[in-house]
Amino acid sequence: MFCIQDLAIDATTTAGVDLGQGMREVDIKKYIKVEKVPGGQLEDSRVLKGVMINKDVVAPGKMRRKIVNPRIILLDCPVEYKKGENQTNAELMKEEDW
Repeated sequence: MFCIQDLAIDATTTAGVDLGQGMREVDIKKYIKVEKVPGGQLEDSRVLKGVMINKDVVAPGKMRRKIVNPRIILLDCPVEYKKGENQTNAELMKEEDW
């Protein structure tokens, strides 16, 4: 049987930090967020241990609905190709160098 209390307990034990001497701290503003996604039933609710990304599907035939074991990289620089200028210098001293 589904119980919302079990979800709350699971979320707090997942996000809690052990302070020692039997004490735990849970920062609900920083580590716990309840996200309502339209559709489904209350029984479909889960506690996610990690990151959830919700993306609208714009091309149903070409975009995957689920990615198993994704690898994620966070970059703090632009990812674009810039064609460099030709920087070759040639110094010709004699006519034979041509």
